[in-house]
Amino acid sequence: MTTLSFETLGNATLQVFENGRPILVTDPWLVGTAYFGSWALDHDLTPAQIQHAASSPFVWISHGHPDHLHGESLQRLSRTQRMLVPDHYHPEIRDYLQGLGFDVTVLRFKTWTPLTPSIRVMCLENENQDAILVVQAGDALIIDANDSPLAGEEPFLERLIRRSRTSYYLALCSIDADMINVVDDAGRRVAAADESHKRGAIAALADCCTRLGVSHYCCFSSQHLYVRPDSTWANPHRIGFADMKRYWRSSARLIEPFVTVALDDGAVTPNHPSHQSDLTRLAPSTGADDWNERMGEEDWQALERFVRKFRTLRRCLDFVGFTVAGESRVYQLSAGGPGRRGVTFMAPRHSLMETVESGYFDDLLIGNFMKATLHGKFPARLLYPDFTPYVAKYGDNGQAKSRDQVQHYLRQYRKEAPLEFLKHRIESRAIEQARSLLQTDTPLYTAMARTYHWIKSKTA
Repeated sequence: MTTLSFETLGNATLQVFENGRPILVTDPWLVGTAYFGSWALDHDLTPAQIQHAASSPFVWISHGHPDHLHGESLQRLSRTQRMLVPDHYHPEIRDYLQGLGFDVTVLRFKTWTPLTPSIRVMCLENENQDAILVVQAGDALIIDANDSPLAGEEPFLERLIRRSRTSYYLALCSIDADMINVVDDAGRRVAAADESHKRGAIAALADCCTRLGVSHYCCFSSQHLYVRPDSTWANPHRIGFADMKRYWRSSARLIEPFVTVALDDGAVTPNHPSHQSDLTRLAPSTGADDWNERMGEEDWQALERFVRKFRTLRRCLDFVGFTVAGESRVYQLSAGGPGRRGVTFMAPRHSLMETVESGYFDDLLIGNFMKATLHGKFPARLLYPDFTPYVAKYGDNGQAKSRDQVQHYLRQYRKEAPLEFLKHRIESRAIEQARSLLQTDTPLYTAMARTYHWIKSKTA
């Protein structure tokens, strides 16, 4: 008889076993930090957990963020392991892994790939430059959504869930895993460390699990700790298991993080029952970053060239500014006028210039030690939808920086799933409009959102 199980190791690392043998590991972040030393794992993995990841014949990478495609952890892996990656618009992840000497397989969209006689996988990539991995293990279904939004895949996933004896949904539940170090012109923080934001995020995920009809939800993809002295302010924004228990209202059973789940009988074994983060990980300094280090003229010129590559920003912003060690530069993107809209970033030189060199601005946003000041009228969702998607999703990872390039980029995802793509685009725009008109933490917004999702579930 084949025994199947899985373990959640923290953040977005999932380990799947067959007869006690590790078969598949996802997004292995095993050691070290991410985002310029801002993020650390909640606590150390055990030597056995690291060894299981390093001996799994299959490794899946969802997307290019450094807590998912983690360079130091990749060095712990064997080049005999096969890397599985989504079929994203730009092949940068495939090329990077092949450059490290790995054997890489690009998973075809919505196509089952057998790993063993009992385990098969399917990948659903989307325009957010993220992907969902569906794992069929015997008659159990594991949906590893990690950081990915659902981009119209709900009806497809619902059908898979209905055909399975039991199902597990693993997904991010977070209000901090993005740029939240944001203030307005008056210096007021735009995202308050407020219980209502946590409650809203948990309620939205709980509603999603109920709509999908999954039998279990596993806390996943958000078990990180801010450790830099200039980012530890964000730790109160993290959603912990106590928050999940307090606000969880769903037909899906809530499973804590850091567990082993036996798929034959559903037994859950807690592996970190205290749920206490290892605070010895807090760093004494900002590492290579010195907030007093000044920019040279060549640095400013390189930064300007980097900003101007994102030509799509001209459609929504009049300017982008930067302040480094007290010196500021503003790069005009359009003529503007009364009510000019723009954003100013305050950042340390080292990580800023490393970002310019690598081309991945999202890594700096997510670290949350850099601060953004919004000028003029912005929607309720901080740097969404006008800045972050165009820079961090389409531009960074998709390498689509002009209007024509973005249109070509979006065409690929529309071609893969035309109805899902169109549905997601319409829904996203409607939600953004609602968010711009209403405060998302109010009872009215919550009631409207739940009514919308109820109607959606009846018409799916």
